[in-house]
Amino acid sequence: MRDRTSGAAAPGAVLSDADLTAFIRSGPPNAADEALDELYRRHRTAVIAYARTCTRDAYTAEDLASEAFTRALRAVRGGAGPEGAWRPYLLTTVRRTAASWAATADRIELSPDFGTWLSEAPSGEEQTLLREDADLIQRAFRSLPERWQTALWHSAVEEEPAKRIAPLLGISPSGVASLTARAREGLREAYLTEYAADPTMSDDCRHFTGLLAASVRRGGRHGAHSGLTRHLSGCRRCRRANHQLWELNSSLKAVLPAGVLLWVGASYGTKAVGAAAVAGSAGSGGTGSAATTGATSTVKVAGIGAALLALSIGGYAALPD
Repeated sequence: MRDRTSGAAAPGAVLSDADLTAFIRSGPPNAADEALDELYRRHRTAVIAYARTCTRDAYTAEDLASEAFTRALRAVRGGAGPEGAWRPYLLTTVRRTAASWAATADRIELSPDFGTWLSEAPSGEEQTLLREDADLIQRAFRSLPERWQTALWHSAVEEEPAKRIAPLLGISPSGVASLTARAREGLREAYLTEYAADPTMSDDCRHFTGLLAASVRRGGRHGAHSGLTRHLSGCRRCRRANHQLWELNSSLKAVLPAGVLLWVGASYGTKAVGAAAVAGSAGSGGTGSAATTGATSTVKVAGIGAALLALSIGGYAALPD
């Protein structure tokens, strides 16, 4: 059982990312340092892997990863930032930071693919619709409870096993599957809620919106609602929403990163990331190397909490997200 008064946990207790976030916000300094150390160990490998898709060299990727943790820490200590879904928050911060550094100074050499993606401004009706789809997915995902966000991201996108996801949520591995199933259904409902919230939607579209999710659950069989079939045949907008729901149902690994992160580099694949994280943890006895921050030298992971706390308090080059 956790001891909330002292900021310590009982021997053998596994703290979720949300628990660790609470310790950073309100726990004693040593508990805050240890909490950040653990979050760093859990997410560093994946964050650096994603950063490598944005830049040409490993050193800049480590700088981006370190900056992402610093910004997340500052946001959490300020009462904002991630509550429990640290991974997508950190990856989004990496993308924003890479774009910001590239736009303001010769501080980063972007990877060719990411540079091209940044330079291509959306244009035309099709691009606008794609942009709207991404925004809908992003808003729907972020409207979910953070436990659901964590379960979805790590199971569907990162494809991590239940035994690796369970500590992030503070539950047993057997509980991960049921939580993920509820989160998937919640995401579909949240997507439809966001879709129906558009004030420009016609009455016909609004009428059939509630039937779309039911159709997906029944495997596309519209049943007695033949009007839905007729409506979809004539409404491009609802056809896209229907297609998006199918993708959320069957291809979440591809759809969710594109909707939440917007940029997904071809080399970002977290089955490999997960394996590297396990190997790194086993080989270092629970410690590793912290990412460099600007001109600072590499330090032990065991000290990253104190180092990032100092950087955050000291105002290290962090632009507001």
